[in-house]
Amino acid sequence: MSKNKINQKDIADSLKLSVATVSKALRGDYSDINNETRARVVNMASQLGYTNHGSGSQQALLDEERTKCYTVGVLILRKMYEWQHTNYFAGMSEKCAKMNVSLILHYVGEDNCHLILDKEHQPPALRDGSMSGLILVNHWPEEVVARLNDQVPCVSIQHSYQDTRMDIILADEAQGIEQLAEHLYSQGHRKIGFMGNCGQVYFARTRFSAYVGALTKLGLALDLANVIDVSPAHLEDKEIVLTGQIESVIRRMQNGVRAWICASDWVGYLLSRGLIDRGYVIPKDVSIVGFDNSEDNTFGCPKLTSVTVPALRIGAEALRRLINRIKHPTSSPLKVMLPCKLFEAQTSSPPPGTA
Repeated sequence: MSKNKINQKDIADSLKLSVATVSKALRGDYSDINNETRARVVNMASQLGYTNHGSGSQQALLDEERTKCYTVGVLILRKMYEWQHTNYFAGMSEKCAKMNVSLILHYVGEDNCHLILDKEHQPPALRDGSMSGLILVNHWPEEVVARLNDQVPCVSIQHSYQDTRMDIILADEAQGIEQLAEHLYSQGHRKIGFMGNCGQVYFARTRFSAYVGALTKLGLALDLANVIDVSPAHLEDKEIVLTGQIESVIRRMQNGVRAWICASDWVGYLLSRGLIDRGYVIPKDVSIVGFDNSEDNTFGCPKLTSVTVPALRIGAEALRRLINRIKHPTSSPLKVMLPCKLFEAQTSSPPPGTA
């Protein structure tokens, strides 16, 4: 189905719900719809590409809404070597004219991000109260998020906050890791390691948890000896010096672990480069897959098999959810997960001796 043909019946059929229930969930009438059903409807609508959230008896309301303009701030906690935010912003920008939204992009340094709570350091529209809402990019301190959300409606991209009620838009990382694991399994791998575990980094924790779940689903044993830790600097600041990790991987390879899921493309290329420098051939000797399909610096290695994160769609959906949150401030918060897509490249093949 193409996007312009998606309607509420398609969503209802996919979820085995009535069209009336889908219509209520999409237009903000939640009086007799539980939050789980509402979340399922919104997620399916996003995944199918449904964008027409009003028709028929809602036309008068829509005509009124079209005259409203919104000023939305995109607050980006600056990280070194980051790519996603430009794609998020592009996704939002594509929807601005249709939704009567003006975007204000504002970067904040990680070391002094608490200053955003002081009016003298805020964008003028936030300071003077004309900001309709905020989209938060990257992982902000909990207390900063709580106070910003008290000031204006907020939506978060990719990160959840335990004590703050807000919508979260993110890639379905569990589904992405599952695709990678199933891809390696389909090629004959039965011992699959994980490179890039780091408890201090949110996405590494999430992807490691998904790795454990994927092994369980495939009926494969979890062996923690096949999990290689890295530092936050490797994941967030793109440190290039590995201290012993390559040797640990080689020892596990000698124990039959000839496939590795990496927490990011960067880690995947670090692992590939380290093994190539030690005489191994990828993917003949070992298969390596990454996550994000975003890294330009390949260190001269073959292009990684990976999963693509739908960053443009995440940005567009974040903007839609924020406008909905502004219109329905008391509705229950939602977590909207958009699917990743397998990108099969040059670094995965059957285990040695089985091709």
